[in-house]
Amino acid sequence: MAKTVIRDLLQIFKSSVSAVLPDNLIRNSVKYSPVNQQLVILNDKYDLQNKDVYVVGTGKAVQNMAVEIEKIMGPKIKQGIISVPVGSLKHKPSEIITYFEGANNNLPDANAENTARKVKDFVTKLGHNDVLLVLISGGGSALLPLPKKPITLEEKTRLIKKLGNAGADITELNCVRKVISDVKGGQLAIQAQPAQVVSLILSDIVGDPLDLIASAPTTENKDDVSMALNIIKKYNLFDDLPMSFKTVLSEAKKQKLFPKENVKNYLIGTNQLSINSALEEARRLNYLALTLSNIVTGNVKEVAKSYATLAKVVCHLVTGKMNLNEVKAHIGSLNIPGLNPEIVKQLVKVADKDICLVLGGEITVEVKGVGKGGRNQQLALEFSALINEMRGDFNKFEIYLLSAGTDGIDGPTDAAGAIGYLNLVADAKKENLDINIYLDNNDSYSFYKAFRSGDLHVITGHTNTNVMDIHLMIIKRCK
Repeated sequence: MAKTVIRDLLQIFKSSVSAVLPDNLIRNSVKYSPVNQQLVILNDKYDLQNKDVYVVGTGKAVQNMAVEIEKIMGPKIKQGIISVPVGSLKHKPSEIITYFEGANNNLPDANAENTARKVKDFVTKLGHNDVLLVLISGGGSALLPLPKKPITLEEKTRLIKKLGNAGADITELNCVRKVISDVKGGQLAIQAQPAQVVSLILSDIVGDPLDLIASAPTTENKDDVSMALNIIKKYNLFDDLPMSFKTVLSEAKKQKLFPKENVKNYLIGTNQLSINSALEEARRLNYLALTLSNIVTGNVKEVAKSYATLAKVVCHLVTGKMNLNEVKAHIGSLNIPGLNPEIVKQLVKVADKDICLVLGGEITVEVKGVGKGGRNQQLALEFSALINEMRGDFNKFEIYLLSAGTDGIDGPTDAAGAIGYLNLVADAKKENLDINIYLDNNDSYSFYKAFRSGDLHVITGHTNTNVMDIHLMIIKRCK
């Protein structure tokens, strides 16, 4: 295991996170002139004369977004309520904006529900001359839970957990959340009427769909109620639904019309921005770096197989075991969304440079064991197991994979992710660790905690941002 490669991987990942720190994104997107009271967001101008500005926010990144907004707009902001993850609050209390913590381990809880109720009560009091700035980022869904009565938070959390464990992806989860919420699926914007609503959004969902990020509190919900029902039925959970859900779902079509003319949403942070910075840093470190996709989805096991095959064919291309057309055919058959086989042309003449492949997105893991972990740690471990079985394809190379969440949190753990590599299985055996036991029990966190004293864990703490995950694969020539 080359320490220099591990150091490079961590540095590249750090760069990818720095690019999407919310204070930087706000400064780049928002300008305010107190002289003429004009607010400029990207290229749009808002006249705030004779208007009061209020702020609400939900998500892992909104704390720093709110702090920066307050710096920019100062006393023009009258009041604000921000919901942030437990343990992430870093700034001194503000006289204008109040911060509440909740959603321990990224799961809705009573504290987050109480904050959501405060937000709803707060925005329903706004009038025609008020402007509501809404700050939204990944994690916002868990931090703003307010199920429609008579559904209880416990009932709602139980259903969402069952869906997630059954393999439902983020799109499916949010579709269900929106229908049963009093603030999601555009309901926050509806509750705030007649105030003008302006949202600044960091995307944590593949493809950046505004109608899904944080379950879309300020975006019109165009989903038919039957979609949520079909998702619940798809995972065989309908028969066990409490009557409260059936009551809410039967009344879902009675919702108020969405105020399209009075709501504007701005996407200011994405996974692509993070990838671009990772690419730049990898090149600065003298890697031949390529971006392959920013929309990676799928089950961990399948993604690990695709990544292992990708590593193999790239090595075969570099050593001449496969020609370009053969490699393009293999890559075209991989189940990696957004991957264009034509990009491998850039690897034909790599001279002696090591290769860094940069990908991003958000994958899912089907939980079958009772261990502790997350999709990123599981991916790094699954990948290590697979390439160990393919050792003959990597005789002249060292292979590494870092998989980590830009939010600094991977599942209910204190890790952002982990690093896997070609010799991990053999090295683990030397420490009497059988990775298959950990894989079968979904206990990747415990493995990386025990292996090499945790050196291959990616630990950042709360980054206060969230634009999904970054996957970095380094293919290094053996000297």
